[in-house]
Amino acid sequence: MSLTDMLRSMSRQVAFGLILAVSPFYGCGSNMNDKTERIGCQTDRDCAVEAERYCIDGICQQEDDERRYDGNISVGSKDGGVRDKGKGNNQITGGGIAFDSSRDGNSEIYVMNADGSNLRNLTNHPDRDYDPTWSPDGMEIAFTSVRDGNYDIYVMNADGSNLRNLTNHPNGDEGPAWSPDGTEIAFQASRPPGTLEIYVMNADGSSQRRLTNTLASNQFPTWFPNGGEIAFSSNRDSTASLDDIYVMNGDGSNQRNLTNHPERDSYPVWSPDGTEIAFVSYRDGNSEIYVMNAGGSSQRRLTNHPADDLFPTWSPDGTEIAFTSGRDGSWEIYVMDVDGNNLRNLTNNSASDSRPSWSPE
Repeated sequence: MSLTDMLRSMSRQVAFGLILAVSPFYGCGSNMNDKTERIGCQTDRDCAVEAERYCIDGICQQEDDERRYDGNISVGSKDGGVRDKGKGNNQITGGGIAFDSSRDGNSEIYVMNADGSNLRNLTNHPDRDYDPTWSPDGMEIAFTSVRDGNYDIYVMNADGSNLRNLTNHPNGDEGPAWSPDGTEIAFQASRPPGTLEIYVMNADGSSQRRLTNTLASNQFPTWFPNGGEIAFSSNRDSTASLDDIYVMNGDGSNQRNLTNHPERDSYPVWSPDGTEIAFVSYRDGNSEIYVMNAGGSSQRRLTNHPADDLFPTWSPDGTEIAFTSGRDGSWEIYVMDVDGNNLRNLTNNSASDSRPSWSPE
């Protein structure tokens, strides 16, 4: 089944398992205090970072190893890390992008700098973790995981610590979206199975309440930057079960159709200033990235490629859009200017890299 067919089927039911694992994960474990010891690794998480060991050229090495630096920048790191000499950590520089990747054997949450450098695995769990989204203050990341046997919304600190299950419900919950003030998280839930509605909860998981109540599929919520409205996709007005982009008040009232197109429009994302919405549309035969004014006017295509382009996310300053594309034969994270120009591949890996989320400044 093509990805296009898979996404179209999501209009009728929750689609879990979009990105599949493709490569094994290898860890290492022994005495990290012995500088002369050489232990194989793929990323820094295979080494004890607190002991100032990092993955360089496939080997766990000490911070002061002379092979680590060329001037002030580390070289040869398997995880593509770029770190300032003397800092001894994996600090994000110049803004960060979280995404899910199967490069370690199953879908995990990764983060990288906005230029694709300083890549690292935050979750490192045998079950599937995907669809990350940053909190407005950049301190936390919410995501979907199946680690407790079903699909729930989790949150963790931006470094991967302090993990907790927010929804803890026997039915499927996914697609978290933070409110601009960080006090609430919207998400889509299959409660009961066979339905798909937009819910919202407090940021600690309490007070879970439903905002939509239809017999249709409602999914992919995203908050207006001032918190007053939520955009989402729904197939409620389509005889062919194809989505349109809708918007509603934050309490679920005043739901209205913005795109009203015979082909599927989905996955809306507000621009940082609230004047535009990027989204995915199938109106040209395959999934492409579009943008429109916040009221639904001036709908225009940014990408134009026979491969699928999906899951847009805006840069904090609104000048760029990152997205997922299959144009190089595997799912990669790309970024382009808001007019569709200056396209570049950030991940360039044979594994599946998808669902980017740009951190706030």
